[in-house]
Amino acid sequence: MMSVKSFATKNLKSLATVALLAGTIGLTSCMDDNDPIEYPDAGYISIYNGAPSNEGTIVYANQNKVNDFPLNYSKVLPYKNFYPGKRLFKFSEPNSLTSLLEKEFEIKVDSVYSMFIIEVAGALDAILVDDDWSEPTTTEAQLRMVNLSPDAGSVSLKLDKLETPIFSDVAFKSNSEFESIATSIYNLSVVSSKGEILATATNIELKGSRVYTLVVRGYELSTVNSKKLDLQLITNYIDY
Repeated sequence: MMSVKSFATKNLKSLATVALLAGTIGLTSCMDDNDPIEYPDAGYISIYNGAPSNEGTIVYANQNKVNDFPLNYSKVLPYKNFYPGKRLFKFSEPNSLTSLLEKEFEIKVDSVYSMFIIEVAGALDAILVDDDWSEPTTTEAQLRMVNLSPDAGSVSLKLDKLETPIFSDVAFKSNSEFESIATSIYNLSVVSSKGEILATATNIELKGSRVYTLVVRGYELSTVNSKKLDLQLITNYIDY
């Protein structure tokens, strides 16, 4: 896993710029170029709302508000730094102090995570997964898949340019490991344990020097368009 110091330094140039480091950035003009920047012990977390029925969530960590505006379904909060240790995360409706969910997670020093808000039997839940990728190269990307669909069962991912599935039997609330994949434009198919095609995405360009997460979200059997099974590609990191 990339160290938090390396991640913080490179992340300042990526799409997931960490706003909480602004105070540290401001100090650089007063420092010699050869002086190393000392970052406090921390872990990094991005938060994704994968609960189809949720109309927007405000997240708290130990009573500290993480986001000022509601995190809606299929949206993601960029990586932010959190103090290490056990942290109680609370998920509430906007303009309400009533918790939809309270759940404790342990954050380790020099660790990077993704938190996924999910829906289980109509109730809110959350999972925290390690973002443990290898350094991407200019000719390869890093890709993983996470299954947030409550009713699709275990799923596999097929790419048109590969003979066998790149990920197999990923259960609900589970994720694959990151895999290196050659940069190219792919057609993606997510298939059920019975081999049935559940969702597709065409002409998806996977670029080098990038880390991606493919999210399987929504309900296979839903008749509501906004809640139907779908695929979403998230860029976790860009190595400029």
